Amino acid sequence: MKMTLLLTTIIVCTLLIFTGIVSAPEEITFLCGAWMDGFAKSFKEINGYDYVAPFEEETGIKVNFTSYPYEQMIQTIEVLMKAKSSQFDVLEVDAPLTASYAIRGYIDPIDDLLPPEEQGRFFPSTVNLAKWNEKVYSMPFENSDQVMYYNKDLFEKAGIPFPPMDVNQRWTWEKVVETAQKIQKTLNKEGETKIWGLLFDQVYRCYQLLILPQSLGAGSGVGPDGIQVKGFLDNEGWIEAMTWWYNVNNTWKIHPKGITPSESPQMFASGDVAMFIGRSWHIGASYEKLREEGRLNYGIAPHPYFEGGEPATPTNSWHLGLNPYSEHKEAAKKFIKYLSSDKLMADWFRGTKRLTANRSMFEVIDNFPEYNYFPLNAFKEIVKYELDNTAAPRPITPLYLEWNDSLDKAFSDVQNGADPRTVLDNTVSILERMAKKYQ
Repeated sequence: MKMTLLLTTIIVCTLLIFTGIVSAPEEITFLCGAWMDGFAKSFKEINGYDYVAPFEEETGIKVNFTSYPYEQMIQTIEVLMKAKSSQFDVLEVDAPLTASYAIRGYIDPIDDLLPPEEQGRFFPSTVNLAKWNEKVYSMPFENSDQVMYYNKDLFEKAGIPFPPMDVNQRWTWEKVVETAQKIQKTLNKEGETKIWGLLFDQVYRCYQLLILPQSLGAGSGVGPDGIQVKGFLDNEGWIEAMTWWYNVNNTWKIHPKGITPSESPQMFASGDVAMFIGRSWHIGASYEKLREEGRLNYGIAPHPYFEGGEPATPTNSWHLGLNPYSEHKEAAKKFIKYLSSDKLMADWFRGTKRLTANRSMFEVIDNFPEYNYFPLNAFKEIVKYELDNTAAPRPITPLYLEWNDSLDKAFSDVQNGADPRTVLDNTVSILERMAKKYQ
């Protein structure tokens, strides 16, 4: 009798499994940057929970992760999407690549996840980059801004007053150059440079330096059609901005050469740089630990601008995209919606200090008392204003991948001594040829 009951139970369970009545939980894969591992840890430390746990518990959908460093991830996306791969379901999208991915069929439209009535929850610059041909193709996730960090000890030794933490009294680039020259002349021995006046966080990358021509009113380098660069990348404003960048490195020699984007934050942390134009996520992170240990005495001021021009600050970051070849689209869409929710985004900012595309991060800044004191008060006094008033996005163009690589090379060549006008002329010629495939 017992044997018969056991056999019956086994047969019934087997039939249930094979007929789908009892099945394993649905799984999706999130293709993301390697940095997400560290963010997940800090998120849990501050908020007390794993950021994907509520989603998995509420939906029964398991989330797997595949992560890569930045350049390898961009390359991996190109390879997998050209192969029409279904190895992943959701991917991190570098926001300005949205148009490029959309026109090449790398991501599906997701208008239903971000209808017009919900777009006000996000900063306008992030929503604009999420669209192509009036359709939403990527969900805004993270955002970015930059501030000017300065070394108080170097300023005091050179007898220079600190720049104020006031967006209405932000320094001009002209003032930055004058100050950098004075600090280097005062603190270095003749014939050697151990202390540098100025350093940019991402050095030669257009994400960092695009705001130079934008501050001069010269535009992003791409025409309204998203294709044309002639007359937009080689106008007088662009030439003036590139000439300033040339002088900073080669004439005035206040900015070091041979530094990579991964090395620049540490160079400021070591005390060898007076002014560092850097991303806001350094606030309250490694620099604050060094300050508390007495190894870095720093202050924070608004991002500079050109005299006679308009303040412009770098912005945008990562969005979320839906793989058109996913075998789990509905589950993937639920995950995208969850990651962009107000509650998750507020906790994401609080736990990681990474700016979010969702405005709910302002609730954290306004309601938690620690944001009234240095250094977190920089989010309240500077970053909030910049995101709403000075954020200058990169161009919306299907040519962005080629444009970005070409501009990075252009800024690098000028930094290393190439003639600005010649570099821009050559860059325009190259991009005009590349643009033909999108016309």
